[in-house]
Amino acid sequence: MPRPQKYVTRSDLGWGASPASSADPKSGLVIHYDSGDQGLAAKPHSDCITYWKNTREFHTGPSRGWADIGYSFMSCPHGYVLEGRGLYKQQAAQPGGNSTYYSCTLATGPGDPITDEQVDAVRELRLWLMEPDTSIAGTVKGHRDFISTSCPGDAAYAMVENGTFTKSPGSGGGSLEDDMVGLREGDSGERVKFLQEVLVKGGHSVGGSGIDGDYGPNTSKAVLAARKAEGSKQNFGDRITGAAAKQIMSQFIKAHL
Repeated sequence: MPRPQKYVTRSDLGWGASPASSADPKSGLVIHYDSGDQGLAAKPHSDCITYWKNTREFHTGPSRGWADIGYSFMSCPHGYVLEGRGLYKQQAAQPGGNSTYYSCTLATGPGDPITDEQVDAVRELRLWLMEPDTSIAGTVKGHRDFISTSCPGDAAYAMVENGTFTKSPGSGGGSLEDDMVGLREGDSGERVKFLQEVLVKGGHSVGGSGIDGDYGPNTSKAVLAARKAEGSKQNFGDRITGAAAKQIMSQFIKAHL
């Protein structure tokens, strides 16, 4: 697998070689996000470049004082991979795995969409890193696998858990709707937390226990309420069909217009 088709080098960014310590990560790739929504999917790619440069300034500034931007790479919503510290460098991204894993941030916040182009960019990056020259393992983890953190967000972490990032480029399965389909009352875990977060941000309460990762009766009521608000004639909320997922996402989008 060659380098990702849309690859932005440090030289393209006007940066010299990374001054970070040398390393030879072999264990895999770790996914990250930004703690706040960035809205980059609705902006031109030039805004992704600006975001990446600003991130480096913040990481190397007085607040962090790092040698370089913290991440190895960034995958943007337009399908580009932007070089950070790059190959054979230790990161400052995930304590406990900075010298053994490469890192890739999606530059998304909790409410930002993760585009199919963004997912495919990660897939291409992973396959490139698995080539003989670098030969990393195919493992993909999330930042929260190393420390207690919300990163990389429930949506991205659900994709980590269900193997979305380890599929072949172009195989689909990167949409947020896809990640909800198939859930039903009684399920638990990160995918349910993501469903609940989308419901709550779409204006539908999931009960007093909040976003707890348990698909109980209150979550079913919220699903049904979201569907009815979209004009659905169906009377169930205890399972997520393709139509239900589209209706839930429509409510989320309308709440953020």
